[in-house]
Amino acid sequence: MLSVNEAKLYELLKDDELTRKVIEIIRADESERRAAIVQRQNEGLQQARERGVRLGRPPAKKPRKFQSVYAMYQEQKVSARAASQMLGVSPGTFKRWVLEEQAEEA
Repeated sequence: MLSVNEAKLYELLKDDELTRKVIEIIRADESERRAAIVQRQNEGLQQARERGVRLGRPPAKKPRKFQSVYAMYQEQKVSARAASQMLGVSPGTFKRWVLEEQAEEA
């Protein structure tokens, strides 16, 4: 399928063979540019990792009341979903914190 710019090229050049060659050259150039951008991004990320830069979103910190909510969760007074709502985090985050606590206790 032709893009709008490619259709305009066909219209301007009127020669199908010449137009195909021009479009092929343009596509090759765009492909090379994209590849160069991806390579530069990957190199930058690699250099950042080597410097010890932590990439991505920082981990959520446990609130002060985590231990009391965790104790209620262990005693089965609240569910994981209710506990996560009490702490204002997602159920997945709460469950990860529970696993970390259990690993520290073991």
